[in-house]
Formats: sequence, structure tokens, C-alpha cells
Amino acid sequence: MLQESDSAELRALQVKAYGRDGGLTEAEAARLRELESLRGEPGRPDRVDPGPRDRVDAPVGQGAAHEPPTSEKPFRDGQAPVADASPSAPGEHADDGSQSTETGGLRAAFRQHWKAVAAASALLLVIGLGTGWALFGRSGDAVALTSAQQERRAELQAEGGFDPGSLRAIGQDEDALVWYATKDDGETVCLTLDAADKSADQCQPAADLDNGNGIGLNASVAVPGEGDEGLEEIWASAARAMNGEVVGIIQRWRSDENSWLSQFQGDERERAEQLVEEGFEEFSFSVVGYFRDAPVWRAQRVESDDIQDCLIVDAVQAVECRPASEGQSSADVIEVAGTIVDEAGGMISDWSVRLAYTSNGMPYLVVSGDSTTATAEPTVRPGETLELGGEFQDPIQVDIPSDDSEG
Repeated sequence: MLQESDSAELRALQVKAYGRDGGLTEAEAARLRELESLRGEPGRPDRVDPGPRDRVDAPVGQGAAHEPPTSEKPFRDGQAPVADASPSAPGEHADDGSQSTETGGLRAAFRQHWKAVAAASALLLVIGLGTGWALFGRSGDAVALTSAQQERRAELQAEGGFDPGSLRAIGQDEDALVWYATKDDGETVCLTLDAADKSADQCQPAADLDNGNGIGLNASVAVPGEGDEGLEEIWASAARAMNGEVVGIIQRWRSDENSWLSQFQGDERERAEQLVEEGFEEFSFSVVGYFRDAPVWRAQRVESDDIQDCLIVDAVQAVECRPASEGQSSADVIEVAGTIVDEAGGMISDWSVRLAYTSNGMPYLVVSGDSTTATAEPTVRPGETLELGGEFQDPIQVDIPSDDSEG
């Protein structure tokens, strides 16, 4: 268990680590991992260090952008099949049709539960409470209310029987407004979602919100689309971030096929479509943060009928995966790591992008060792082969001399 001073240090490191503008030094990242392991539940084994990091040989040629990983960029986690995926004994093999049906069933599960997946992914952006993300839930209203919204608050207070002074707006996206309040002297928490003249609400015991720091209190409404567009689903939730603040999350999507892609805009929309083409499952992925101003994605894909959890770092065109069946605990990490070389080719240091989990199994992103004044370089050891892009982006293999080679 953490002492009060350690808890304060943990919260400070988490605030610094998460979010688009966050970042830690190696020493700070090591301290964060130490504090997280101390915070584990009673009876849980101590956190196991993930061990030495594999270097990512990031492709240099522009033509290699977003290519699937090759043998020169091996997966550290997730390539070896798990025990359940081992081939059946002779005579027990399912035919191709059965295998296709099983895989199709997995993908159908993605579609059936994609809203839950999206909700869990949204928490990635909230649980660390990093700078750069919409942060609500501070004392008083987090949203500047219009006169009409103030009237709505008075109406909700009169009808809902909330604790005096507890009703406040914790998030807004266009016409969608999320209210949070307590009842029964704080024993019950309630969320109300107003959007397009529609409203939905939900209440639950306050302890349920606190137990897992996760999404549980939520509401959704369906509003008509414009023109020929289908219904728009608007979903909202209240979640408690790791520093104790209650924050609001709002997501919206069209109800027609593939409309979930509408949550991504501009270059991220194009990249999301590309991820689908590369074999990542629809409905399974989302942006969980940024590294060097490029998206970091959490996604899933099916390999040999097994679901894999993947971390995709666009800035270095790297993908790291592991079997989803391995579970999610505070000892589990998916990591992409490499080196930083300054512009003069001098000082070298390490960087890493890590998808880690709290003791409750909730994921969060940690970026450490990054520097805006340095450029990323692939790590190539003596005797290995590096592929460069030629004049017409044709690959050129370059053999790196061994340490004992002469000039």
C-alpha cells in the first residue's frame, strides 16, 4: 500500500506521463512503475518488470510508411501462439468451413461489442488525466452554461431530488451536454445526457463508480440524422480518473454500417481506414494518445483464430502485439522502444511508448525518454542489414560492418 506522500507523487507522475503533451524521463518512468506496483491490490504478486526492451528497427524510406511488420521488426509479444491455439490432433481438425465460421464469429463479436470497446478506449484518454485532453469535473460547472442550460439545471434539480449543490455539467460536445449529481448524501451517483431535445439518465451506487476507476455510469440517446443520414447514437459516461476527479466522456456515431469511422477526422480517418485494410478489426481500435504529434493506436486483430491486442505507433511506423488471452494486469505491458540521436549524431538515449495497465486492469499510455530536439534513428547492430529507400523507393540493402571490421 502507498503512503500519502507516495500517492501524491504517483498522481503527479501520472499527470505528467499521460496525454498528448506528456512525457517522462527514464528515471521518472522507472519511479512510476515502482509506485504502480506498490499500489497493487493485497494478495497480488509484485509487478514483474517486462525485461530488456527490444529495439524497433523503424523503416527509413518514406515508401515504407505504415507497412505491416516484417522479420526486421519482430513482435516482442504475441507472435507465439498460446496453448489453446495449438493444432488439433489428427482426426480432430475442423474443416476450412468451420475455421472460417469461427473467425467470422470472432469478428461478429467485435461488431456486437464495439460500443463497449470504444467506451473502454475512451477511458485511455481519461484515466491518466493528462494535459491536452478535455478535462471536466472540477469544482463548480466545467461548462459555461447558457441561460437555457441554467434553466435546465434548475429543472433537473427540482425533478431529480439530487443532493443540494451536487448537480453540475461535466462535459459538452456540440448539442450534447452531460450532467452529474449525487443522491442520498453521496451514496448514489447519477448521470443525465441531454442531446437534440432528448434526454436519458442512469443512477448507481457511488461505490460502483469508485471500485474500478472505470466506466460504468453511462447513458445514450439516438437522434435523427440530417438528410439521408441514419440515426446518430450519442453515448456519454462519467468516470473517475486516477486523481479522483469525475470526468465526462462523450462519443457519437452513425447507426449505419461502418459509421463508427466517423469518430475519426482528417488524416486520422484515412489512417483508420488503412488500419482496416492492414487487417485490424473494425470497431476494435481507437487513438489512445500521441507521440511526436502522430497518433498512437490501440487495436485488435485476429491471427490464427486468436485475438491479439496491439499497440501502433505511427511516428515510427511500428506495431507491437500480444495475445489478448494473456490478460491485462499491472505486470502486463505492450511496448515500442528505440533510441534518440541528436542532430549532431552525438548523445544517444532511449525512448519508449508503453501501453500499461493499472492494478484494476484499466489501460493507460506512458511515453518516456522522448525529446523534441532530437530525431529518431533505427537501432542497427553491427553485422545486421539495414534497408534504405532508393531513388524510386526501391529497397537498397546496406550491410553494417562488424565491430572488428577494418576501415
